[in-house]
Amino acid sequence: MLRFLSLALLCLGPVACSSLPPPQQAESSPIIHEPNLHDEVDKLIVLVPGAMATVDIFSPVLGWDDSDSSILAFRFPGLDGLPLDHRVDILQSGAYIAEAVNRIRPKHLYLIGFSTGGPVALEAARRVETADVHVALVSSASSFPDTLVAAAEGAVDVASAFIRSGGTSMDAAWLENYRTLLYGRKHYDQPGLAEKSEALAEEQRGHITTPSVKMTLAHTGSLMGWVYHPDPKLERANIALFHGGDDNLFPLRRARRFAGEIPADAFYTYPEQGHLLFVTAPTLFDDIHRFFGLEDD
Repeated sequence: MLRFLSLALLCLGPVACSSLPPPQQAESSPIIHEPNLHDEVDKLIVLVPGAMATVDIFSPVLGWDDSDSSILAFRFPGLDGLPLDHRVDILQSGAYIAEAVNRIRPKHLYLIGFSTGGPVALEAARRVETADVHVALVSSASSFPDTLVAAAEGAVDVASAFIRSGGTSMDAAWLENYRTLLYGRKHYDQPGLAEKSEALAEEQRGHITTPSVKMTLAHTGSLMGWVYHPDPKLERANIALFHGGDDNLFPLRRARRFAGEIPADAFYTYPEQGHLLFVTAPTLFDDIHRFFGLEDD
């Protein structure tokens, strides 16, 4: 796998529907990929981050030793060098990715979606023409009305973080809320985890700031009304959820219910972990790699 992608991914540095146009009307393509990506590749790995997340959350995937695979990544507006001139529409973003995949015509397709990227990955999976499809949903958002509940509870978490941070600024509140996203709401009473979350948050000081209203709407507006509809086309897909036991945005009980609605083939639980599994769960990407069956290649 070319190291070009590693540089490209790692160096690019109240909710309602946004008035911005959807992704297919963006001036720049939300998709980036390896320059040598060609039609009819053997294995294509598609990475879909979530709201306020950059594609470098998937950096461990770049270390997978799969010489016959290629990577395609979907960027969210305003991040990874992509202008904030459009919005993420769940259905149309999935269709946009599927159109790109169908042009490439891979023999095997592996989709990884984080948080808001989970529904996008599912919408892409139902539209691709590839017969062999695998989907890993990491801390995935679930279907309406759970998304509305998550938005309300997330707002309460930020308000609580504002109080804990001393009410000095919203930037301080967002940094404090990062700790809740790491290990959930209960971890503050567990000295070991509380100290760890404080140290991890301190490492992010200056990097985590309050997102603009425009970006928030562009990233999350469509998710609020997204409804999962069972589709026979997804029956061919091998789907697994990877979820933190203390995820504050999409609690484990809702995630398990969503897994049953899909229905998923596997469910991986990470006890005492929150929403940001790519930070706190060291085995996450190894688990995904094994679920995909790539370790046998």
